[in-house]
Amino acid sequence: MYPGEEDLDAGRISVLTPVGAALIGLSEGQSMEWLGPTGGRRKVTVQRVRFQPERMAGLST
Repeated sequence: MYPGEEDLDAGRISVLTPVGAALIGLSEGQSMEWLGPTGGRRKVTVQRVRFQPERMAGLST
């Protein structure tokens, strides 16, 4: 989500957070894992991509 649209309770992460930036480029259904601040493993899965500016510009491959 863009800043101001994020909602952690709803699972919406801002693209400006480290995790949000790491998600850029993943497709729907893809997941990534990382170590959280306390050392526990965390996993997030992309459920939906609302808007893809690169597709609007015709830059997708």
